Amino acid sequence: MSTVLHQLYNGKLCPAEQYQPLQDAYRDMRREQCSHYTDFIKALEQLEPPLDKRFIEIMDEQLDTIPMDFSAMFIDGFCLGAQMMIEILGNDRSRET
Repeated sequence: MSTVLHQLYNGKLCPAEQYQPLQDAYRDMRREQCSHYTDFIKALEQLEPPLDKRFIEIMDEQLDTIPMDFSAMFIDGFCLGAQMMIEILGNDRSRET
């Protein structure tokens, strides 16, 4: 069995791809957002000139930043966790009280 570090290094573990919020409220919110997006695209198609394709291009540009955001959040969270572990492991609990 390989360690988590080996899995991460070998590309078998990708936190960004495995992330799925479990809250029903989140899923409902995402479903509603997708519905609004689809409705808005349909409205943009009806304009003269149609603006749906330009809007999709703009949204794609914004969506391209999401992996970078997830990466930064993961790294920051990992570093915070490592700092907590260092603090916990380096703490002489016998001095507390």
